[in-house]
Amino acid sequence: MSRRLLYNDTEVTRMVQLFIYPKAGEPSTFPLGAKRVSIGRAAANDIVLSDQFSSGCHAVIAPTERGYALLDQGSKNGTFVNGRRVTGELDLTRGDEILIGSTRFYFDRDVQTNIEMVEGTTFQSSNTIIQVKDILKKPPSSGALKTPGGGLDLDRLQQDQKIIAVIGEVSQALIYHMPLDKLLEHIMDVLTQHLPMDRGVLMLKDEATQQLEPKVIKIMNGALRTQSIFVSQTIIKTALERNSAILISDIQSDEQLRAQASVVQAQIHSAMCVPLWNNQDIIGLIYCDRVSLLEQFTEDDLRLLTLLANLAAVKIENARLYEESLKMIQMERELALAVQIQKNFLPREEPAFAPYDISGGTRACYHVGGDYYDFIPIDEDRLGIVIADVAGVGVSAALLMASLRGALHEKFPTTYNLSELTAGLNDFVYTSSDSHCFISFFLAVVDRRKNELAYVNAGHNPPVLVGPKGSPRLLEGTGLCLGMFPDQIYGEKTVPLDPGDILCLYTDGIVESRKDKKEEFGEERLIEIVKDSRSLPAKSILEKIFEDVFAFGGCADVSDDMTLVIVKRNP
Repeated sequence: MSRRLLYNDTEVTRMVQLFIYPKAGEPSTFPLGAKRVSIGRAAANDIVLSDQFSSGCHAVIAPTERGYALLDQGSKNGTFVNGRRVTGELDLTRGDEILIGSTRFYFDRDVQTNIEMVEGTTFQSSNTIIQVKDILKKPPSSGALKTPGGGLDLDRLQQDQKIIAVIGEVSQALIYHMPLDKLLEHIMDVLTQHLPMDRGVLMLKDEATQQLEPKVIKIMNGALRTQSIFVSQTIIKTALERNSAILISDIQSDEQLRAQASVVQAQIHSAMCVPLWNNQDIIGLIYCDRVSLLEQFTEDDLRLLTLLANLAAVKIENARLYEESLKMIQMERELALAVQIQKNFLPREEPAFAPYDISGGTRACYHVGGDYYDFIPIDEDRLGIVIADVAGVGVSAALLMASLRGALHEKFPTTYNLSELTAGLNDFVYTSSDSHCFISFFLAVVDRRKNELAYVNAGHNPPVLVGPKGSPRLLEGTGLCLGMFPDQIYGEKTVPLDPGDILCLYTDGIVESRKDKKEEFGEERLIEIVKDSRSLPAKSILEKIFEDVFAFGGCADVSDDMTLVIVKRNP
């Protein structure tokens, strides 16, 4: 029975196999379907093991709603998956290694074979090198398929018709979209069906390093599964640099290759290597060889493999572009949702708190969800002010910040001790988020009776206090970011607020905005704008900072959302 997978609203059938490697004897495969499969020494089992270390009924593989699960049947020596003993029921994942007695099983993926690059070879007269573009030219007309005597070359015509038929069949097999990893497996399955080979490898270039990485290895001869595949570096280099298909029809006639111990050990008779060319770029290559199949590859085989590789390369590139478009759509959805979440927990209006003029706002470019600011009334003379930034963007950051806001509003201002409150929020974030998630957090209380500011700074960018006279003051950190470590202590500090003082709270999107991806906006520019705008209302100061930041870097260069809060004590 086969497993039905849904790709792009289309069912694609793929057989789930169990690959069996006894300690002695030939490897084999067993198809898994809708029934339980029992494994053990007893003859009544579906898979009978000639293994003295296995029990009569050792284990069972059973279909589930999620896929397949492995159940140990109380075996004496135990059942192991990826080196760990199974207790109870364990869901199987593609590629899992199962050990029962001395027999190894691989679930839904064959054992991986090593690919080894060996020293190059000089090309002999028995070798063929043809540029891919020449092979991809339109097939000759019937007038060109004539023998020297003027008759029609029936063998050539039949071969061309066979190639056309195979290409049509492969095109149909690859018509439906599927995830890239599944597509690569499917491509090699289709190739091995139409072009007999003992082993085949599909490699793709890593987009960052441009190095070839094996993605799919097909071993059609079970006896070769434990042997490495040796690929000539010269063959690969020639195929990539010259965009050429290469056929070594008789390796034993190639003096340099024949002399290599690796080739002798592998007993390779014939090999082919063709680039995966998508009509614009070479994105990888396909290598295949014959060991037990004594018939050598022919030029017709090379032409067929090249044509199929070109078809596959175009399909791979389309799959990549499709997956990238899906990621972009998903990202846009995430950003839209994050925007909505962020809007819901930001203040809807600015506080009336004379003689203090207070304004807050946030601006977003491509990434949103991580910034938060808030105004929380305590009593008629005290106002809480919060600014925070999650280390991250998108929906996950927005949800974490929403959780923090909920925890803060639950405890504050009932818990008025800022140090105690921040320590509790730190433990909340630490226990409710992943290890790599943390939040820079600044909480302050403005007291208009005392005209002072009490605050804690949990790893946030130091707010700037600019007065009519003297140097600006930075409200430095009094503890680590929330969520980094449990059981932290946060110090509380107090500063006076004099007439004309302006407090500027901001997130790192402001100061880290870049010009030409090099120079940062920085704290000094921010301080100068606040100084030069001291005569303006808080709202105008805020707008002036945003205006200058965007003029400096441009929205396209901003990789984080930007948030500001301005607190100005009027004379």
